[in-house]
Amino acid sequence: MGNLVKKGKNIIVVRSMKDYINREISDEQFKKSVIVYCRVSTKGQIDGSSLDTQQRIGEEYFFKSKTKFENLIVFREEGKSGDDFDISSNMGVMRELLGVILYKVEKSLIKHLWVYDSSRLSRSTELSSIIYKTLGENECDFYINNEKKNINDLDSGLMLKILTIFDEYENNKRFQKSTLGKIEHLKKNKWYGGNYPFGFQRGKESGEIIINNYESKYVRKIFKLFNSGNSIKDLIIFLNVENVKPPKSDKTVWNEGTLRNMLRNEIYIGKFKVVQKLIKHKSKEYCIEKDMVVEVNQRFPIIIRDTKLFNDVQLKMEKDNSKINKNRNIISPYLLSGIIYCGNCGNSMKINSNKTLNIKKYWCNFSEKNWKYIDNRYNKCGKGSTKQIDVRVVDNLIWNEVLDTFKNSYIIKEQFKNSVLPNRLKDREEPVNQIKSYNKSISIYKKKIKKLKFNKIEFLRQKLTLKISEVDYLSLVKSIDEEIDFNNTRIVEKNSEIEVTKNGIVWYDWLEDFDKYYNQIKSYNTIEDKKKFINQFVEKISVFWDNISNTHKLVVTFNIQIVKDTRIKKEKYVFKVLNGQNDKVINDINSQKIRKQLKHFSNTKTLLSNHSTVTECFDNNENVPKNSNQNEVEKINVEFDLIIRTSKLTKTTHYTTYQQKLYRLIKFLKEKRGIGYRRISHILTEKGYRSVRTKSVLKNNYIYSIYKKGKIREERIERSFDSKIDNLNYTFRYSN
Repeated sequence: MGNLVKKGKNIIVVRSMKDYINREISDEQFKKSVIVYCRVSTKGQIDGSSLDTQQRIGEEYFFKSKTKFENLIVFREEGKSGDDFDISSNMGVMRELLGVILYKVEKSLIKHLWVYDSSRLSRSTELSSIIYKTLGENECDFYINNEKKNINDLDSGLMLKILTIFDEYENNKRFQKSTLGKIEHLKKNKWYGGNYPFGFQRGKESGEIIINNYESKYVRKIFKLFNSGNSIKDLIIFLNVENVKPPKSDKTVWNEGTLRNMLRNEIYIGKFKVVQKLIKHKSKEYCIEKDMVVEVNQRFPIIIRDTKLFNDVQLKMEKDNSKINKNRNIISPYLLSGIIYCGNCGNSMKINSNKTLNIKKYWCNFSEKNWKYIDNRYNKCGKGSTKQIDVRVVDNLIWNEVLDTFKNSYIIKEQFKNSVLPNRLKDREEPVNQIKSYNKSISIYKKKIKKLKFNKIEFLRQKLTLKISEVDYLSLVKSIDEEIDFNNTRIVEKNSEIEVTKNGIVWYDWLEDFDKYYNQIKSYNTIEDKKKFINQFVEKISVFWDNISNTHKLVVTFNIQIVKDTRIKKEKYVFKVLNGQNDKVINDINSQKIRKQLKHFSNTKTLLSNHSTVTECFDNNENVPKNSNQNEVEKINVEFDLIIRTSKLTKTTHYTTYQQKLYRLIKFLKEKRGIGYRRISHILTEKGYRSVRTKSVLKNNYIYSIYKKGKIREERIERSFDSKIDNLNYTFRYSN
């Protein structure tokens, strides 16, 4: 947007922070500019002429004044309150454009600021004091309407503060008047504002609330269906099938929370309570604590006239909520809870427990998560894309794979060594220093002995030169010999102490300690200990399912690169550890077979990573003579892998007799007779057919589901695959 030119001056209008940034007004332009600040509080004032009037008066003032300037910059703060004060911010200002102005004033780039009246600047005494202080300290001329104010002048400054106090008083008075008006409005059973609840609509008068005939019938239906045993999910399906839109127009599908709130809302039996706070800029909780609220009990048109129905629904809601809260408070006892995810859609996997069969399985709850959305916000998952897997199988596999990776990782061993060696070296430091002290003492004793022997020779020389008598000489020599013997004894003692100290210093093998540490971890028995160890190294576990081979794949993602890490030799006794990978893959997991294997070999501590149920297929212990080529072949062992892929080994009798009959009948009516799902529903209902589990009426959407799932099952069972022979080996046994 270009700048306006009026009377040879550039007029730059800034309406928002984004507009200010796009304008790229330089500091040099600010120095040669005067500022007109305009502000209104409400949307209506923006649409009206209030801002334009303020801007026009400000422009006229500067054009008539003798102030020299090249640019007139107009900041239009639209829909901002004058009492939005926040002491935690740098300037205490919550209005972006006023914040820009004060920032430029502090940098001495703005010297002229105009406002229509003091309330445009602020209605808060705290903020006004900050603004006036900033303007005064940076010598910025301040103009209100047609008058220049001298902020540093005692009288003018006092008058400005008085005006601000009056503005704040008027603002609080308006709030009080508005609050009283709202209370009177509520007492007349007028709607307090916002969207009208589902089932109601606005009447002819402002705030009047009347029953919406179309929506109200579904409100009654919702209460009756829930009271008759239908779940919240069933209600959402019902409303979606009926194409009933939720209260908020931007939502396309009903939300579970919305329905729960509706079922708890007393407005449908004509009761509604509004809590109106009496203190401005304080939370409702604060006002309740200070007893500064007014409660207004309103009466609205009644949609649910059956009080017993409403009360029964509340009891069911309480039971439902207690179950939800109970489930939320359960601490998961499973090893991988919180870190195991579906590899197909990325959704967290849950536990499906069958207490009768004593079977627990991880499963992707994609259907529970996606049922209420009609868009594609989640990757397609569920039937055909994922399959549940036995908890015990996964837990055993992951535990052993994590242990194996931990034990064989050079990075882990290096971390262990660095954590224990300093303490061990510190423990060795004291005896080593003690040995040094003993050796130092021995050296001192040896020097004394050397000196004593020298003195002994000197006394002999003096005796021979007749400087001392024989008696004196013998006495001195005796004393020297005694002292030499004493020092030799001390040397022997110190050497003995050195030997004892050396024997106490044992070579430290940190790898032996690492093996002990590993065996200690391996012997963990409690879920808590194992879970803590796994969570220390594993970021997540992804579960994939191959619907062709009917096997699972697990991808363990470690938070450090310890999978197949290596080390290279740099020099003698010096190695460099190289990072490996984060992911470890476990392929071809048949959880059903492994579960049986675990059950049969319950005392087995380790599960082989090849997941084979047969460890040895052939006896390969034949003795082959060295010169076997000269003998006759007595026996030939042929080893090979015959790979047969079929879909008919399992899941062929998944349907009961009734399910199979129901599917064949629907298939016949659909494919042979060409009848639609709705008509098939009527036919089967008349003949007395009901759903397998709930024994409810077979609606058209159920008919569709039975037909589609049956077709998928048929296609899966009837698939054909080619057989394959692989890893063909021969072993010859020769006669002697």
